[in-house]
Amino acid sequence: MKSDNRIVIGIDQSYKNTGISIFLDGKKKMIKSIHLESLNNNTEKREMIIKTLKPIIGYCLKKQSNTDKITCIIERIRLRSQGFININYIKSIGALDAVIIDLFTDHNIKVFSVDTRCWKSQIVGTSKPESNTYGVDEKKWPTIKWCIDQGWEKDIIETAKRKTKKTFERDEKFYKYNDDAADSAGIALFGFYGEDSKLKKEV
Repeated sequence: MKSDNRIVIGIDQSYKNTGISIFLDGKKKMIKSIHLESLNNNTEKREMIIKTLKPIIGYCLKKQSNTDKITCIIERIRLRSQGFININYIKSIGALDAVIIDLFTDHNIKVFSVDTRCWKSQIVGTSKPESNTYGVDEKKWPTIKWCIDQGWEKDIIETAKRKTKKTFERDEKFYKYNDDAADSAGIALFGFYGEDSKLKKEV
């Protein structure tokens, strides 16, 4: 593991729900997500993500003043989805990536991207879908289960107002797992346990 007071910020960026995690020397400092569905448009969503990231960067700089030891890793843009090229998706997520990269660059923090299947296979142990009884997308469940095994369930579980296909019941209450928060934890830990050669520097 690469340590030496190193901080890695992992971001699973999305206009629906963006996951953000911070790890110091491989140890969890934060796993959270920003719910963005209630905002009116992508501009407002990008602004909210940047507003949330600014104090997070401030926190990291207080923990580690040497920016060479702070890294941000985002999930790499998928050029094809189910065999098709989605130009609108690429344009919108590219705009989101750009504002994130610019913000970290302004603070002299390097940003890298990692392929989804790569971080899942190296950190979670698999990128293959898996069925479950919790209403979680089969493609997302292995990472959720991995987070639970790490003892981070409280960081990725949310209460739900009512029962849906994506919820489960426990102690007469409904809950759901936040896969974006979970993904961000896996992305962050790639900075400690993953192959550096699989990271692409974003500028």
